[in-house]
Amino acid sequence: MAAFVSLLLVAFQAAAQTQPPNVPATELVRQTVAHELAATDTSGQYMYRVHEETPQGSETRVMVETRNLQISRLVLKNGKPLPPAQRQWEEERLRSLLTNRAGLVKLQTEKHSDDARLHRVFQALPDAFLYQRAGAETNSAGRELVLVTFRPNPVFHPRSTELRVLQRVEGTMLIDPMAERFVRVEAKLSRDVDFGWGIFDHISRGGSLLLEQQVVWRDQWATTTLALHYTNRRLLLITSHVDSVTKASDFRRMPDDLTLQQVFELLLAQDLMTAAVPRSGKTP
Repeated sequence: MAAFVSLLLVAFQAAAQTQPPNVPATELVRQTVAHELAATDTSGQYMYRVHEETPQGSETRVMVETRNLQISRLVLKNGKPLPPAQRQWEEERLRSLLTNRAGLVKLQTEKHSDDARLHRVFQALPDAFLYQRAGAETNSAGRELVLVTFRPNPVFHPRSTELRVLQRVEGTMLIDPMAERFVRVEAKLSRDVDFGWGIFDHISRGGSLLLEQQVVWRDQWATTTLALHYTNRRLLLITSHVDSVTKASDFRRMPDDLTLQQVFELLLAQDLMTAAVPRSGKTP
């Protein structure tokens, strides 16, 4: 399941460069993957708004990133401001986290683990699928984007359990060949995925994922839409249905040397999204 999500959770940034017009689909994907992986350290960090819709309702959070972790604050529930008691609880949670070294280390460890998993999955993409050009689209700026279909490569042998899910995924990718970015990815599980003979984990066929990316600052990109729909069963008993649409907006570039103290000052500000961006010795 993690690999299915990680497959498309790609938000690295890179500088634009010109692609030959008729690069074969597989080579275009391979070059884009190499370019994105090389740009990992230049992605920058942001403060932004995250709105998630599920059948149970909606939540809106403000997220602040540093190089090592991400910290968020819940600001709206079902489109309404939090009641005073819940708002106070959120503020106390953040103040407590600032001095909770174990909690901060856990967040940092989780982020590094997720980043490493994403890196492994991303490295496998050029070999895991068979790609074919399927036309073109034009974006709002008049730039031509390449539509590519992908399906499992029958000769691909995953090196780990988490990569096995790639043998069940197919869909389309919309690529900006000049920026070497994935503008939109739509994927679907074409077959059930079992781990441990289906005893420990089972993801049902038909699960889908939609990801959209765009420029959020100069030539840097970020994920702005992520829609997940799938059913997962664990230990033959626990069945969960994931049905969510998450949108990110209002990106504000943060200094490269943003400190934890500054992160919490931002998140505890009266109006988070209009709070002054901390000054830095390193101007982004």
